[in-house]
Amino acid sequence: MTATNSWTPDDSQREILALGSGHHLVLAPPGCGKTQMLAERVAQAHHAGTDFSDMLCLTFTNRAARGMRERLLTRIGAAHDADSLFVGNVHRYCSKFLFDNGLVPSESAVIDSDDALSILARYFGEDEEQAKANGSRRKTYNDVINLSHLMHQIAQGYPRKLRTHTDCLSADDIGAMKKFCRWRDTPFTPEAMTDLYNHAVTYEDDLNGMSTDIGVGYNVANMLRKMKFAHAYEAYKDQNQLLDFEDLLLLAYDALSKPNNFKKYSWAQVDEVQDLNFLQLAIIDLLLTDSPTIVYLGDEQQAIFSFMGAKMEIMDELKNRCHGHIHHLGTNHRSPSYLLDVFNTYATDVMGIDPQLLAKSSNMAKATVGDLGIIASTTIEAEYEDVARHAAELVSSHPGETTSIVVNSNNDADNIGNVLTKLGIPHFKVSGTDLFSTDDIKLLLSHFSVIASDFNFIAWARLLCGFHLCATKASARSLVRQLRLRAMTPSDLLRSDGKSYVESFAEAAQGDIVVFDTETTGLNVYEDDILQIAAMKMHNGTIVPGSEFSVYISTDRHIPEMLGDIPNPIIEERLHHELLSPAEALQRFLDYAGGAPLLGHNASYDYDIMDFNIRRYLPETDWCVCHPLCFDSLKLAHLLFPGMSRYKLRDLITQLGLEGENSHLADADVYATCSLVTRCISKACEYIAGQHRFMQQGNMPHLAELFKQRYAEIYNDTTDKLHQHAEEGAKPILVSMMEQVWQQMLEEQFVKNNPKMTHLFSYLAEEMMHGEATATLKHLLDAHAIEMNTLRESDLCGASSMAERLFISTIHKAKGLEFDNVIVFDVIDGRFPNFHNANIKSLNEEDARKLYVAITRARKRLFISVSTTRLRYDGTTTALQPSRFLKPIAGKMQQQ
Repeated sequence: MTATNSWTPDDSQREILALGSGHHLVLAPPGCGKTQMLAERVAQAHHAGTDFSDMLCLTFTNRAARGMRERLLTRIGAAHDADSLFVGNVHRYCSKFLFDNGLVPSESAVIDSDDALSILARYFGEDEEQAKANGSRRKTYNDVINLSHLMHQIAQGYPRKLRTHTDCLSADDIGAMKKFCRWRDTPFTPEAMTDLYNHAVTYEDDLNGMSTDIGVGYNVANMLRKMKFAHAYEAYKDQNQLLDFEDLLLLAYDALSKPNNFKKYSWAQVDEVQDLNFLQLAIIDLLLTDSPTIVYLGDEQQAIFSFMGAKMEIMDELKNRCHGHIHHLGTNHRSPSYLLDVFNTYATDVMGIDPQLLAKSSNMAKATVGDLGIIASTTIEAEYEDVARHAAELVSSHPGETTSIVVNSNNDADNIGNVLTKLGIPHFKVSGTDLFSTDDIKLLLSHFSVIASDFNFIAWARLLCGFHLCATKASARSLVRQLRLRAMTPSDLLRSDGKSYVESFAEAAQGDIVVFDTETTGLNVYEDDILQIAAMKMHNGTIVPGSEFSVYISTDRHIPEMLGDIPNPIIEERLHHELLSPAEALQRFLDYAGGAPLLGHNASYDYDIMDFNIRRYLPETDWCVCHPLCFDSLKLAHLLFPGMSRYKLRDLITQLGLEGENSHLADADVYATCSLVTRCISKACEYIAGQHRFMQQGNMPHLAELFKQRYAEIYNDTTDKLHQHAEEGAKPILVSMMEQVWQQMLEEQFVKNNPKMTHLFSYLAEEMMHGEATATLKHLLDAHAIEMNTLRESDLCGASSMAERLFISTIHKAKGLEFDNVIVFDVIDGRFPNFHNANIKSLNEEDARKLYVAITRARKRLFISVSTTRLRYDGTTTALQPSRFLKPIAGKMQQQ
């Protein structure tokens, strides 16, 4: 990619670009070119000498992160070290931090809210689908989940200000804890709360034998039950190496808040700070050097995520911290002046924003007929029809433009969608259950997740349930756990020989195996050259004396001088050894190995680079025919020694007390791998008999056979194509494989037809994997498997690949998106502000901000719809009033 910089910043943007060291707060209203400016700041800082690895760019959503990275790549081109720049949200950073630093077991899987609910349904003894559909039960479950996190924070001594979801404990819960402490004659302290949490089951039994007031006893029993289930949820995650999204924050904070030598960043920018909570801000603070250059960007007018823990006080905190260094983006480049006049009038008169802080438009166009308007309907039923028809007219009158109906509830989205469907008007709905949260899409993505990693606990459980091997998600997770306890994964059920991977290894190790390793010019198995091949033979777990093999190979490719932060030792070694031609060296190894089973550490890399080097230099030889069997000690170590934080060879040498060293020289690495093989053989023998018993008990033989029938063809077909790629001009092979697997699952009725799939496949091909048409399936999986699991429907809306021009979106899902034409639905009192707010000032203010977010999605035209009457249950009607928030802008909206 070629770097481009055709962008010309305005005066306020130039001020931000010139910011130096210290803490700065930038107030950034919608449409002010923030993303472009953020990318430019990165480019300029790098040009001035700051390494990408010393920069940290945090956003609130993955979508915003992708947008920033795309702008940045357009600006700087394919800089060789740009991959070391982190751009993403706080949760994504914390996940990377925990895994990179070995702070969680390497096989840990991250679960979503539906997985968490499913886990709790098992303990509550309830049907998870019924619980999921019941709003009251979902709240109960969420309170229990949040309580497990709150108790962690209390036990670890988090400052009160940082604690999240404190509302999961009701006043009755607090009163019950105090009462219980009085019964036990102990003070009510954090230690007492922690004791209650850790021993809730015991105290629950004690309570049953006590004589108490019925009302008080009920509250105490309910509190202990809540504690018991929260503790069980935490224990289940620990047992199965699972993390939820909140765990990522808590564990990262735990590690960073203690004395440490973790990476610190000297340069950072944090976007959408109004949507962060104090815990996230504290984590960011702990990631910075003592004197950083940091820019916080936010807009308190768009703070609408209080239900996720965000607090308006975060902006006050940052204003105090950045006193004297508060800046404003002053020019709106998105909306014409007539729209900005509406936005700014609303901001000043409804939200009390200082007019001096609001942006001015760079487009002084005047409104024409049909640019602004209020759509008044007699009833909400008529409003559904009127809004649908008006949206259809906008799409028809302005081809190529996007139109969105922005609603306040999922029910409204469904009803408008039904009207549009009845009218035969194509549209894309972003509300309710997200496409990527459905079981069907999770099933599709899980298939490719287990191809990328055989140890993905949750993905395997979803596959076992989705292919109807297990009746419930809970039983599917239980089966995966039972397999893992026996050094197996569900892929063992798919093996044609009926043996587990561990058993096949142990059987092969009784004879001759060749342990080998390579040193190479790089990590590209398709293009890089091998510099050294080393090997030893083992028989029945013992090194064969005198079997050492080592050759050094000539190359025309560049050899990196450094491996991370150490000099590359292969450069010095090559000065002292004969360098053979690639063809001769490869043939010598083939003659040496003689077709015996191979084994290497992370052998998939060594096996694959051998394959492609032989294709290049010995084209008449088929490596896979010569050596069809290759074991990986990395996989064996995961199976036989689960729960470790790292499985690199050097880590295993230390953790298992193995002989040898990991020196980045193939011969030394082979010796260390042989030591690991000996340990693996011994450990494997402990498991095999138990594997046999498990596979023969109950319905396991039938289940294994059923899994083969339903899934083996899909699984094997995908693994067979890992090194294939599409032809120039075709779709990337990962996309075509996803389409193929989806069609197979559709035909077998494991998934239901979903018209949104076309948009997903187009997005993947034209946006996410753009320019990667000839990349192999393995390369694409390595690059995008994790990213695909972070997608949401709103990602598809803003993409150039999206064919639809008409959208329906809830306000929260529309945030961050923009459309040419916007209709905000049913802006009446009782909705804006919500009737249930009961004049609670903070909630009414948030509703005002929600409406501000809704109207500011518009680039060209804005319409607001209202209904004037509502039908009562007794058949009479009641008059409705437009939202009080509309009063300052009603006159402007009626301009034609």
